[in-house]
Amino acid sequence: MPYILNKTNGTIVATVQDASLDQSTDLIFVGRNYAGYGEWQNENFLKLLENFANVIPPERPIDGQIWYDVSNRKLNIWDSTNWKGIANLDVNQTNPVNTKGYQAGDLWYDSREQQLNAFNGESFVLIGPPSGADTRAAWRGDVEYGSEDPGTPIYNIKSIVGSNNEIIAIVSAEEFTVSNESTIPAPTYPLYTSDSETKIAKGITLYGADPVTGVSDTAGIYFWGTAKHASYASTATSAIGLATAQTPSTGIYRIPYTTSTSETFATSIYSTSSFYFDPSDTSVTANIFKGVATQARYADLAERYEADTVYEEGTVLVIGGIKEVTISTEHASVAVAGIVSKNPAYLMNSEAGIDETHPAIALKGRVPCKIYGPVRKGELLVSSSQRPGYATARQLGDDPNAVIGKALQDFAGLVGIIEVKV
Repeated sequence: MPYILNKTNGTIVATVQDASLDQSTDLIFVGRNYAGYGEWQNENFLKLLENFANVIPPERPIDGQIWYDVSNRKLNIWDSTNWKGIANLDVNQTNPVNTKGYQAGDLWYDSREQQLNAFNGESFVLIGPPSGADTRAAWRGDVEYGSEDPGTPIYNIKSIVGSNNEIIAIVSAEEFTVSNESTIPAPTYPLYTSDSETKIAKGITLYGADPVTGVSDTAGIYFWGTAKHASYASTATSAIGLATAQTPSTGIYRIPYTTSTSETFATSIYSTSSFYFDPSDTSVTANIFKGVATQARYADLAERYEADTVYEEGTVLVIGGIKEVTISTEHASVAVAGIVSKNPAYLMNSEAGIDETHPAIALKGRVPCKIYGPVRKGELLVSSSQRPGYATARQLGDDPNAVIGKALQDFAGLVGIIEVKV
């Protein structure tokens, strides 16, 4: 007569016939009067004892069945769909990481510090709770839930809290309006009001400092750091001037400065229309510069002279004409003034108001020059009569006072532009 096997919840697992073996699960169920039943029953006990220890999982698991994965040395439980690992938990006063093999997800409870740690594949990392100095200041994330869908978080704000849960500082990725349904305790945070709404400022806001201006209140809280003069950040006028809009109507930026070489910041002193920064060309303008040394991007020293018309860069000019200088037209003119510079490194006689009829003429250095060739590198150059405003190679007998400069490169063509050392 067969017998029926039921699970704990009453579900039928198998009906075992007389004198037969049922293999519907990973255990072998023996029917009545089956010869040699002792081996199968004892093997069942052994499998249960070892939790089906093997490198591969059991083939016919049922809900709640436990399997020991020999390869990873880890217990697993069948949840009717998947094998889920059961984390190994050690209780010890010292870190047991090197005492045996651990798998990612294994746990260690530090009985001395009363903290739980998890193995990440290389070492144990703290889960919590914080202890010691960690309880004095810690990061905390706060989530606001939207009124349209109360179950959906719409914003995350990080805060640094102290041991008595007071807010030390908050970090927000953007300006954030706190809604009426907010789960954030508004009185806890340093907030400000704009457009009749309560808001958290973008960036880092210290408790006790105004979220808009950054100025500390009477509590005397500062933004302390490793930089020199960090303690002046909330009180120094010059520091505030950099952060606020000190922009005149001309579009240039005034610069805060001190009146002496001392380390004390000046009060309410900003640059004027003769001392400013122009962001359009990243230049700083000032009347007098005092320093130890300078370096320039370009390569020649030039001076402005009044010409009878506008001349382009590289043109050879001579002293003469109805103004101070004019274009060269004769060979090896001793009245040569020089070459019109393209980008002088240092410009003299550069008063404001001088127009394009006052070209910068290179007095020293290297400068592009119009050339009537051919010329060889290192040859002396004089003015050309073949091409007005051009230089050409010096000929035997030319007056040495007519020399403009030396060619810095070979030129085999007829007309072109080469670099010249003046």
